[in-house]
Amino acid sequence: MDEDDPLVMYLVVRKRTTRSFSELASAAALATRRCAHRFLADDLWRDGFAEWWRDSFRKVCLRAEPGEWEQLRTLDHVRVGDVGCLPPRRRSERERVLARMQAYAGEIGELGSFAPPGPDELVLVVNTSLPMSAGKALAQVGHGALMVDPDEGLRPRIVGSRGDEWERILAAPGALVVRDGGLTEIPRGSATVVAVVP
Repeated sequence: MDEDDPLVMYLVVRKRTTRSFSELASAAALATRRCAHRFLADDLWRDGFAEWWRDSFRKVCLRAEPGEWEQLRTLDHVRVGDVGCLPPRRRSERERVLARMQAYAGEIGELGSFAPPGPDELVLVVNTSLPMSAGKALAQVGHGALMVDPDEGLRPRIVGSRGDEWERILAAPGALVVRDGGLTEIPRGSATVVAVVP
């Protein structure tokens, strides 16, 4: 992987959103899955997607001012509510509008409690004991959303967990675990999200 110029998938949150963190997390998961489904085989994005999936899997969450949010319409992306997801591109080749945006920060808000997934659900369990910003958590949710084939029509549901319950979920057979690369906020290898399928 080119550490100096990695391939990055960008998540973008509209700055003046009134959505709760839970709603934004659900939108981020769905936008990420729809982006992969739509652009994975696209001639323009296929090679970058394949390399990103193999070598990078880096995701960055940005905050868009109102004008920047409108400029996203000119770029290939998928939008769900107040969250957009763009297919991977080299950091050095990101469009000017992306380069101008600041990282999305803030705090993780309330998340629902864990319950097993329904027949068409993908449950993404966020480790709420980690000191992650909202933007970091949304990126990790996006990673978790892609732990399961995006062509499967599963509806994401985002919940939070910590302590003994988190440890049980983490250790469950078939748990699909997102472990952080350690580039920002938390130590490398930290388990951030578990994807649970029916």
